[in-house]
Amino acid sequence: MKNYHEQKEALSSVGTPSGIDLTTFGASGGMVTGSCVRLDIKNSSVLIDYGLFQGKNDERSSKGERRNFTPTRNIARGVEDIMITHPHIDHTGRLPKAYRDGFTPRLLATEVTTTFMEPLLFNSAKIQSNENKENRLYEAKDVEKALRYLKIVEPYKEISIGQDHSKITVEFLPNGHVMGSNMALIRSREDGKKQNILFTGDMGKPNQSLSGGYLDQVDKYPHDQINTLVVESTNFLNEPVSFKEKENNLLKEIEKAWIGGGTPLLPVLSFHRFQEILEILHNNQGDRIPSNCQIIIDAPLGVTLLESFKSLKPGELTNRYGDDANFYKTLTDSLDRFTLNNVTIIDEHASSVLIAGSEFQRKTIIIAGGGMGENGRVANYIHGNFCKNPKNKVIFTCFQVDGTKGQMLEHLKSVPVGNKQGAQVVKVEGFTSHISGPVETFGFLERFNLSKLGTIIINHGKDAARVAMANEFKIRGYDAKIIIPKYSQRITITE
Repeated sequence: MKNYHEQKEALSSVGTPSGIDLTTFGASGGMVTGSCVRLDIKNSSVLIDYGLFQGKNDERSSKGERRNFTPTRNIARGVEDIMITHPHIDHTGRLPKAYRDGFTPRLLATEVTTTFMEPLLFNSAKIQSNENKENRLYEAKDVEKALRYLKIVEPYKEISIGQDHSKITVEFLPNGHVMGSNMALIRSREDGKKQNILFTGDMGKPNQSLSGGYLDQVDKYPHDQINTLVVESTNFLNEPVSFKEKENNLLKEIEKAWIGGGTPLLPVLSFHRFQEILEILHNNQGDRIPSNCQIIIDAPLGVTLLESFKSLKPGELTNRYGDDANFYKTLTDSLDRFTLNNVTIIDEHASSVLIAGSEFQRKTIIIAGGGMGENGRVANYIHGNFCKNPKNKVIFTCFQVDGTKGQMLEHLKSVPVGNKQGAQVVKVEGFTSHISGPVETFGFLERFNLSKLGTIIINHGKDAARVAMANEFKIRGYDAKIIIPKYSQRITITE
């Protein structure tokens, strides 16, 4: 196989007047966070996402430079529009920094994206307020400023972007990754030359909890010829796990903790994963989850975002549960999916610390914010008495980014307590909201017209996954230039 990095010489460097320049300012070079791509077409410049780097290995370069503090002028100078594919902080988390630094592009997002992006950004600012001043990217007032430039766009509606006189448009295409997740199809007609560029964003699964999955959307996708594909590869090396299997595996790990005399702790990302876990517990309460089981919710942001889920318009939440596409028959049933019995919600940090030092005499499940083990309320449990008890169990369902506490604990399979082993640590596979494996991935991508695909740019994945995806494109007969970009690599796309 070719070394695709070597194609940098042929396809990057300085742009030409007839070309389109694309620069990868995040989720490239083997990283999966910090998503940000700059697109320069003639006199127009736009960004697709402006996300936060997460985890020490992504956030710091090999020279010790902090990528989140890359000068905004290097990325956003001359940018007229920023398009947000979905609300996750690794796609939105640097946005307020651009406005803090004096840049004022339009911010384009769908209404559902905005519903969740707004509280997530304010929470990001709140977290940073506890940092030393030199470690703060922005404050709440900068989030407020960014939102003043927000323009709500409708899915499947083409709108002009870039310079007012330009012939460049974008169309947002929902893809089922999470609530409010979209692809961005950019069409350029500059100088009479047609170029269609599809940014997949984070691709969803065929069937997905809460958001419904891409099968709910594919019939609405346009049939335009795609000339350039910018595609994520996060979960390409992992084969899909069925809903029933992941549900069963989660419940088995909870039951094992109880059988061993311990209490299960579920660290969760506050957006989507928290609500997905609630739905599973709701639909198993009174069966594998006893009705008298105590459920402790220690995830303030998750509870806030739960209200955002409940505020969605009828039909925006899927009626699906697992393989049953019409599981929820009424709107009341649909909203009731988050309801649990015997719930204790922990509001104050001091109460969280107290709970983390307690022992539980009856069956209990603890759901704590902080899916990667280091930030959020879960830190109180990992560093408190809870995880000193080897009978207790930490059950991860989230992907653990390199350099995070969660990744270290997942590798050790227990929480270290001096020279001893504390709480057990397990990972339940299959809870990813990313598309998985070649069959699912190409089943989705080949819904588009790729017959004359000229350039493929593989981002948002570790190098092994990106190389495997490049090979798969070749095996499937795609005669396109395949680029596996490095961080901040500039690529010129020519016709």
